[in-house]
Amino acid sequence: MKNKVMVVFDRELCIGASICSVVCSQFWKIANDGKAELLGSKLDPKTGKYEIETDADPNDLADLKKAESSCPAQVIKIIDK
Repeated sequence: MKNKVMVVFDRELCIGASICSVVCSQFWKIANDGKAELLGSKLDPKTGKYEIETDADPNDLADLKKAESSCPAQVIKIIDK
């Protein structure tokens, strides 16, 4: 069963620890500037944060939540829809 979630990422505050890309490579990669990039996301001009809404299977959801809890800068939020 898939869960609809919104992933919200504050890239400006990202410190480039790269843990997200290690534990959840299907959603995260490290860009050339050393900061994380949320794949497929779009910048919300109102909040200045990158967002993507996705139907995550249980494995993806577990990986997303691991990325959220492992981020030392706490700039990743997973919101159930």
